Amino acid sequence: MDSALRWKPHIDEIRRKVTKTISALCSLGGSTWGLTFQDMRKIYKGVVVPQIMYACSAWSNANWRTRNMPYTNKTLVNLQSLQARAARLISGAFKATSTPGLDIETYLLPIEHQIWKHNIECLGRIGLREQDLREQESQHGADGQRIRKTRMSPRKAIQKAIQDEQGFNVKGLEVITPHVVPPWWTSPKTFIEESAEKAQKRHQYSIDNESNAIHIYTDGSGINGHVGAAAVCTTTNQTKSAYMGDDAASTVYAGELQGISLAFQIAQEDRNRGNIRNKVLIYTDNQAAVRSVARPRGKSGSYLLQDITRRTQELREQGLTVEIRWIPAHTGIYGNEAADQAAKEATGWRMKGPPGPKAQRPRVVHSLRSALKLWTSGVVNKRWQAQWQQETRGRTTFRHTPEPTPRVLQPHKNLSKRQSAIYVQLRTEKIGMNDFLFKRRVPEIKDPRCDCGEGRQTVAHILLQCRRRTALRNQELGQFPGRQNLRVLLSERKVAAKVVKFMEQTQILGQFRTDS
Repeated sequence: MDSALRWKPHIDEIRRKVTKTISALCSLGGSTWGLTFQDMRKIYKGVVVPQIMYACSAWSNANWRTRNMPYTNKTLVNLQSLQARAARLISGAFKATSTPGLDIETYLLPIEHQIWKHNIECLGRIGLREQDLREQESQHGADGQRIRKTRMSPRKAIQKAIQDEQGFNVKGLEVITPHVVPPWWTSPKTFIEESAEKAQKRHQYSIDNESNAIHIYTDGSGINGHVGAAAVCTTTNQTKSAYMGDDAASTVYAGELQGISLAFQIAQEDRNRGNIRNKVLIYTDNQAAVRSVARPRGKSGSYLLQDITRRTQELREQGLTVEIRWIPAHTGIYGNEAADQAAKEATGWRMKGPPGPKAQRPRVVHSLRSALKLWTSGVVNKRWQAQWQQETRGRTTFRHTPEPTPRVLQPHKNLSKRQSAIYVQLRTEKIGMNDFLFKRRVPEIKDPRCDCGEGRQTVAHILLQCRRRTALRNQELGQFPGRQNLRVLLSERKVAAKVVKFMEQTQILGQFRTDS
């Protein structure tokens, strides 16, 4: 029982539980056998990471004797060692491989960035309190001095972390209700045809035969980091547009929903002018928006769905039938093209000349939780990239992968576990070749030179220079652009399998040697 709430017993329990889980993973595969690289990585992310992150939004923001840091360096090192052990198990890498290099090779977000990301996403789920924001602002005096020894709750600490980053407006974060509509609510008719051709024919039929309906086209657009929405009515030659904010607070999906809301506003204004219609036909090129209107649910962007359902009900009470139909984009439909243009111009973008003024913001607009997740991912990726650039360890991997990228996972798709281990060891150069083993003072290795006698037995020597294996290289690798470039050999997905097969054929690596 952690009676003092210092979280050390909790961290110790995490270490015990995660160590036990990783030990269980050892029974599923080793460096030369068992589940593939990809499968082991999925298990780690699905089972072990949740164990590490359990309650981290509380313990990582306790600020208890951590010198104003979220948590102690000792805690971080302990958790990093757990991920490093799992990464070695996933990749088959040597223990000498650095932790930063292992994170890159397995594309596992470093623990400190995982904690930060988990905290922000946790705050997105539980929501904000305006009272906390006001209290944080009041903690700064007239001279800008912060009150000393001020303790803050974990929620306040996370809110402050977002504010300090200065990239996301936490004050306007949306509140997602469990239910958007009551169970008895009936959605408007929606249509999504099986193909673009059928949708075009259905659209043309409506234009030709439903002259007593009002036809409105909607679109949402993201361009140059900003999101706009628009609705264009070809019946009344009317256009409405709205600026939704930058892509740190909104998404194109939200723009699509706002465009549908603008279409309802056009229909209501047409009704207020005394025009008698029997139907409102709304066209959008976003199928996700059509499905969301058909079945409104409590998820990110639900405040827009609530607005749409309210406006739908108002038109129904006035005797209007509402239909929302999907039409394919960029197929020459005038209304659709006009809505696309208007949505882009709502962000200030202009096809020719300098940027123009942005459209007005809607009366109610919130930062989306889905946008918060995207913003959080972008921030941690930039942090990881900057950290990797400044890191002094894992520089061999850095030569092949100068920035974190999921592309490092692609070569492993068609490799067995032993082949993945060979590939990772080649990239890290922590491998059972004489040069590395001699540096590690392995007793059996007396000389770092290759058995060809022409140089140290390194990865570059074996793959590019060793004359004793020239014929085998030509046979297995063949000729292709970049054949003499080590980075090409150890970075290109199509070449990876050939390089691994060549190394297997050399029988140099005792760890992977097969008895014939």
